[in-house]
Amino acid sequence: MPPKSKPKSQNITTGNGGDEYISLSTVKELMSQQENAFKVMIDSLIKSTTSRVDGLVKDLAELKYSLEYSQKDIASQQKELDRNQSEIQSMSNEISNIKMPLDKYSTKTVDLENRSRRNNIRVTGIPEKRSETWDDSEAMVKSVLKEKLGLASEPRIERAHRVGYSTKRDGSPRNAPRPIVCRLYDWKEKEHVLKQARIHKPSGIYVNDACCRSHNRQTT
Repeated sequence: MPPKSKPKSQNITTGNGGDEYISLSTVKELMSQQENAFKVMIDSLIKSTTSRVDGLVKDLAELKYSLEYSQKDIASQQKELDRNQSEIQSMSNEISNIKMPLDKYSTKTVDLENRSRRNNIRVTGIPEKRSETWDDSEAMVKSVLKEKLGLASEPRIERAHRVGYSTKRDGSPRNAPRPIVCRLYDWKEKEHVLKQARIHKPSGIYVNDACCRSHNRQTT
């Protein structure tokens, strides 16, 4: 009995109930299409990831180069800073060496200036006349000191004169009279005048020791 021939495969078959079934070849074709689509998606994802990684690698390389350059620049600046600090320290030492004798000379200068002003007093509060001369200042201060301090006689003054500008910086007159600096002939007489000023404390009249500012002392 000859073999029966196989029926040709159909993509879709119909069952007893009329339902349609997908054939195996159709399933394989659909799976192949899905596989191809998946491969395309994977390839695209790989390319995108690779591109991003390459970009990151490039950025990292540039960052590394920048850091290396910055480190070299910082090292150079640190070297320059160290050199400057060394020079500053050297200059500071030189200044200290110069300052020591200057301080010594300054002390001597103040002492000499005080000695030269040993007999000087400063009198503040005596009214000032227009176009006042040194002789006018001397005469007024002698009279005021004798009267206000209760002196037996006018003090012997070698010279007397106003100090400071007669007007303000803007040219307007001063509100208060300028003080008068007097040089007495005798140191003991100067001390007597200062002592009497401390005792009587005349209103509006101030008598001070006219030494250097660093050694100046107010008596009234």
